Amino acid sequence: MASPTLRGGLSLFSFRGIKVLVHWSFLLLPAWIVISGLSDGVPFTQLLAHVGLVLVVFVCVVVHEFGHALTAQRYGIRTRDITLLPIGGVASLERMPEDPKQEFWITIAGPLMNLLIAALAFLIVAITGVSLFFSDLLLGATTWTNVLSFVIMANILLFLFNLLPAFPMDGGRILRSLLSMRLPRERATDIAAIVGRMFAVGFVIAGISWGQPFMALVGVFVFFAAGSEARSVRQKARLEGITVGQVMRTRYWSLQRTATVQQAVNELLAGGDSVLLVLDGQQLAGLLVREDLMSALQNGRDQDPLSDLPFRAVSVVAPKEGAHKAFQRMVIEGHPVLPVLSEGRIVGIMEPENLAEYLQVQQAAGRKG
Repeated sequence: MASPTLRGGLSLFSFRGIKVLVHWSFLLLPAWIVISGLSDGVPFTQLLAHVGLVLVVFVCVVVHEFGHALTAQRYGIRTRDITLLPIGGVASLERMPEDPKQEFWITIAGPLMNLLIAALAFLIVAITGVSLFFSDLLLGATTWTNVLSFVIMANILLFLFNLLPAFPMDGGRILRSLLSMRLPRERATDIAAIVGRMFAVGFVIAGISWGQPFMALVGVFVFFAAGSEARSVRQKARLEGITVGQVMRTRYWSLQRTATVQQAVNELLAGGDSVLLVLDGQQLAGLLVREDLMSALQNGRDQDPLSDLPFRAVSVVAPKEGAHKAFQRMVIEGHPVLPVLSEGRIVGIMEPENLAEYLQVQQAAGRKG
């Protein structure tokens, strides 16, 4: 759940300050349903019903993700947005809490919302006295009976599926939070990641064997996401007590705002970095990347001063700030580098490559000792 906002999302609506986005790849799901159905000779009206049921499921997925997001708000953790993907939803929390009890309640809140939806649908069925409760759950949902039945079964399946300990899915995070109550967080994460990868391999094998490509896709996602999160936790443990000033790069590419695009391109060809800090004296004026310079050059702006180009959004850090916290902000906000300022002056930059090199040096030095 603690992840950067995914690019390529179309905004649907906003609730409690949380945007709901649909990723362009989500369209692959209804397209696959329609194309595979037409190839099998399924009537078009029935295909539309199937697509409608899929959309109903994803409405439940949105409610599930809001369970995470609104519970996180109670602990002072902001959620930037919720993005719908073909394999489910992703709530982009700014961070996951270190307290395992908070992580447990934030995580369990999502599946509990699915259980609540199933209970409400069952209550409606019971109150209205609908008699065809278990008929035609997946096919021909042309009556409210079938729709409600489908909602009940779909949410029960979502509840059970999300409780599988396939880290970093909900069940895996619940496992990690429970282990963290007894073990160091790094060790708990490693165990949860191993279990998660075992489930991921199972998803891939089952998806291929049963002809379910999206199950296999979920398995691939879980496998790599489990490893990525485990590495992130290990990195945080290794950066404990390390400041930005210790890992920043003090040699960086910079030019004054009066320099021209052509001068910047010449330096780029001579071996400049991919990120250029534009200065106004000793103050930071803005940030440009290689693509900005190439675009300006193609548009005949080679003699324009750099100050005339639109600068990239930039976030700065102080040398005394924690390195891991700064790195998380850089990734989540999508910055290529973070300029490091001390008393209003740039003293260096922080970038992923230099951080990785610092960790490698520390690891090599530790082995040597």
